[in-house]
This record gives sequence, C-alpha cells and structure tokens, in this order.
Amino acid sequence: MSFQDVGRNKRQTANKGGFGPAPSSGNRIAAASSAAAAVGGGGIGGDAFGYEQLSDLIVQFQRNVGLLEKMARSIGTPRDTSVLQTQYQLQSEIINQLSTKISNQLTTLEQRLSTLPRTDATPLRSTHVKLSRDYALVQQKYRMVLLDVKKRRSLMEVKRDEEDRRLHHNNSYQEGNGMMEGVEKNEEIVRRQMQIQEDRINEEIMREREEEIRNIHKGMHQVNEIYKDLANLVDNQQEGIDQIETQMEGAKDNTATGLKHIEKANEHQQSNCVVQ
Repeated sequence: MSFQDVGRNKRQTANKGGFGPAPSSGNRIAAASSAAAAVGGGGIGGDAFGYEQLSDLIVQFQRNVGLLEKMARSIGTPRDTSVLQTQYQLQSEIINQLSTKISNQLTTLEQRLSTLPRTDATPLRSTHVKLSRDYALVQQKYRMVLLDVKKRRSLMEVKRDEEDRRLHHNNSYQEGNGMMEGVEKNEEIVRRQMQIQEDRINEEIMREREEEIRNIHKGMHQVNEIYKDLANLVDNQQEGIDQIETQMEGAKDNTATGLKHIEKANEHQQSNCVVQ
C-alpha cells in the first residue's frame, strides 16, 4: 500500500461521514494528497504526527519529477532551445529543494518515533517505512531522468564535434585523397569515443539501479519486521486475554465449590440442632 492508496482510503472514509462528493477517480494526485491521515488506529493519528504533510510533499515531488521528465525528452532534439534549458534548470532546483525538505522531515519524524511507546510507534513506523519507500522510488526516477539528460547532452556534444571535424575536412578536400583517408580515420575515432562514452553512461545507470534495488529490498525487510512486531503484539495480547479467561473460569469453579461447602456446613449444623 503506497501513499496514494492510503489517500484513497481517507477519501472514502470522508464520503461515508458526509463530507461531500469524492474527487474524480482520474485525479490520482489529488486522491494522494492526504496520504497518512488515517494511520494510527486508536493512538496517535498519522495526520497529527506529521505524515499527512510528508505525503503531500512526496506527491508534489512526484509531480515535479514528471514535469522534468517531459522536458528531458526534448533535450538533444530540434525542440531543444535556450528557453527549455532555463526551464529545465529551474525545475531541477525546485526538485532538489523538495528532496532536501522531504529527507529532513523523514529524519525528524524518525527521531520523534523513537520517543513514543512501542504500541503507538509500531503503526506509525509502518507508515514511515511506506512513505520512505515511495520517496525513494520517486528519487530513483529523478536520478534516471538526470542520467538520461546527461547521456543526451554528451552525445549531442560528440555529434557537434563530429560535424565540426567533417566541415573542416570537407573544406580541405582539395588537398587530395590522403585527406579522405584521414577523414575516415577521424570518423572511426569519433565513433569509438561515442561508444565508449555511451558504455560508461550505461554502466553508471546500472550501478544506480542496483543500488536502488538494494534499498528497496532493505525497505521491504523493515516492513516485514514491523508486521512481525505487530503480530507478536497481537499474540501477546491474546495470550493475556486467554489467561484472564482461564482465571475467571477457575474463580467461578472455586466459588461453586465454596458454595457447596457452605451448604453442606449449614445442613450439618441444622442436623446437629435437631439432634440436640
């Protein structure tokens, strides 16, 4: 369940309570804007603790990364202009600010969780892990966009250099066939350089993906541990309830036995009185 799923749960709850019609089902961002508000059970609510604000920041972060991804598709194409470059730079700065704010808020909430009793902290920590995972996934998408733009720009620079070399050699074509051989050699060198640079970028992308996969597995392990803690907590509570029921049954049996003894004692006393 992601921050969007929790947001939808809250929206449905609000509709049942009479708070008005639900937002359009197609507006996933709006549905996710109040992600962790319903978390916390009977204890501290996720909205009161600060997770609703964190969820809104992650939704905004996701939206801005989506806009940046659309801009990135035009880089290195005929649609690439100075205006696009400026917009891309400004959008990147906004995303970096949001990322820093989300990271700081996650750290602050983690510190606050450590001060809570275990019964209150466990459900909130589950929400914390889920939102941390969602943030990491969007952050990974942002990194992939940056790597893609880096690759596009690198290839664009190589192609520009290649065009400059071709222009230079075409202007010197009159010097003879020897120059043509030099052109072919230079073109081969350029192709090799482009291939080497592209391979390096692909290797960097693979390293980023492997690191993110490890982080996702780590986050899922934390979620599993939290659910184990919840299961143990429920088992311990059930064990306590069973013990209370056993004690009540024992007390009931003891009371019945005591009443029987009292009745026998009364009968014995009455028989003694009759004899006297």
